[in-house]
Amino acid sequence: MIVKNEERHLTRCLLSAKQIVDEIIVVDTGSIDRTKEIAKAFGARVFDFVWENDFSAARNFSIAQASGKWIFVLDADEVVSHKDYNAFKELIIKDSSEPVAYSIITRNYTLLTNTVGWHANDGCYAKEEAGAGWFPSEKVRLFQKSDQILFQYAIHERVDPSLKAAGFRILKCNIPVHHYGPLLKKKKAEKSEAYYQMGLKKVNETENNLHAIRELAVQAGTLEKWDESIELWKRLISVKPDFPEAFINMGTAHWHLGRYNDALECAKKAIEMAPHTREAHFNYAISELLLGNAQRAIPVLEDLIERSPEYMPAQFMLSAAYFCDKKKEKGLAGLKKLEQTPVGPGLSFAFYDLGKRLFSAQKAEYAGLLLDVEVGNNNGNKDIRGNP
Repeated sequence: MIVKNEERHLTRCLLSAKQIVDEIIVVDTGSIDRTKEIAKAFGARVFDFVWENDFSAARNFSIAQASGKWIFVLDADEVVSHKDYNAFKELIIKDSSEPVAYSIITRNYTLLTNTVGWHANDGCYAKEEAGAGWFPSEKVRLFQKSDQILFQYAIHERVDPSLKAAGFRILKCNIPVHHYGPLLKKKKAEKSEAYYQMGLKKVNETENNLHAIRELAVQAGTLEKWDESIELWKRLISVKPDFPEAFINMGTAHWHLGRYNDALECAKKAIEMAPHTREAHFNYAISELLLGNAQRAIPVLEDLIERSPEYMPAQFMLSAAYFCDKKKEKGLAGLKKLEQTPVGPGLSFAFYDLGKRLFSAQKAEYAGLLLDVEVGNNNGNKDIRGNP
């Protein structure tokens, strides 16, 4: 692990990790809180490392301290579920005639339900689940120790290139890591700005490296630098035109900026390239709704839910579109179902946010219909019910 000022989260992380590892290596990059004391209390070997704005340098220092046969990489705001302890132990005692590494899915828990790849919490990991759901990211976290294996890139560091060069087989692992960073707003904002500046340097140094451009475009969106995000996605498209994710994210950026016709065109392009991508259809529908075309949005959302009934953002948007089209009973039926799901507590905010966007888009009638439903349901957000 590499850490800095993680006293708030470290105990939970180390409690989960201690059950499956033989030693804990904690590399501290300048904590001024009780991070190092907590790590030592768990029996960790703690090392200081002068921060060089280079995550790979810190990672490589950390794995150089390890004495075990295997390396497992974890961050302080992450845990492994107790449900997976046995499976994890079985994984590393398997005999293999060749060196192996495991690519692991990270469940990034979030309150935002319109994130690309979002999944609703389903109770499978009841003790670990948080927020309204999670979106996946995948990277190698578990690999056999070797002097040939080093992390690369100053930001969004990856060990895959050196593993492949050394002849390691990279296998998929079905044990997830649970990550809570996206829920920690202050920490996320501070880290995101730092990552953005480092990512900008990485893009400039690597010119048209697609991986670096994509990372920076995503980071720009996280920081709500929407214009910068659009320009970066355009830069990526100039190198790789057939990249639907770019059009999906550009569409999201456009509707955050109130450019709903541009958002609609991006959604059409994404659907053309990847007709089964649910976020592309979702962006298409929300663009139509914000343009005042609820009747056009409804069939798109109905088809989307038929194909992906678990996709709650589309369920909410369909209910909203029904209300805007004055089909109140259908809207209320959908809303009642959503109230029983993990997104239920956030429905007031979702109504408020959409209503505010509709007012900004000069669709006051639609916004008023949503407001009437929400206040009538006694679920109104205090901002919605505030002074005129």
